Amino acid sequence: MSSATFSQIRNSALSLENQTDKLLAQYSKIQQVGNSVASDDAELNLVNDITQILEKREDIIARLKRSIETDSAAPASRSQQVQRHKEVLADHRSSFLKIQSKISEERNRNNLLFLIRLDLSAHKQRNVSSASGINENDYILEEGRRVEQANSFADRLLQQAYETRDELIGQQAFLQNAQSRIAGTIQQIPGINVLVSRINTRRKRDTLILASVISLCIIGLLFFS
Repeated sequence: MSSATFSQIRNSALSLENQTDKLLAQYSKIQQVGNSVASDDAELNLVNDITQILEKREDIIARLKRSIETDSAAPASRSQQVQRHKEVLADHRSSFLKIQSKISEERNRNNLLFLIRLDLSAHKQRNVSSASGINENDYILEEGRRVEQANSFADRLLQQAYETRDELIGQQAFLQNAQSRIAGTIQQIPGINVLVSRINTRRKRDTLILASVISLCIIGLLFFS
């Protein structure tokens, strides 16, 4: 793959990353509002858009990786660029899962409050019916209708909770798989382990120097005070 083609594909990856940032920002606003008891079409479409764009980015990263593997003259900077795209993708997937989890928790809380209010309303209605001397048969039928509505609503809530749980489990498994592949790729790319080792060594050295300077300053203050 030529340098120009690699750059074109990488530009597509950068564009999709920007689109993902915008979509996650929109999704985060739904979390901040958090006053609905069920997901609407707009939210479902947004989740679908985010899922699709994450899959597209996975494919683009795979194409970039193959281009490096087939081009023996590819510069080392390309491997670093691909690795950065993988890290950004992993961060976006993690943010997506966190927002989904918080929205689900908030929605479950609102649903519980709704059921409590529904029960309180039914209790008040029973008291009003008893005070007004309503026909006993009509009262029983009305109570049966309310119970059926409450059960139907509870069934829908459970179904949504199961669907959300399954989706979160699937996203988590996909994220773990992506992280495993990233770790495997790091081990295969020549020079990456050496670079990481040098960075860690430099950090330890800087930390030791900083600790020594601070210790000397404290000793100097104690000695001259």
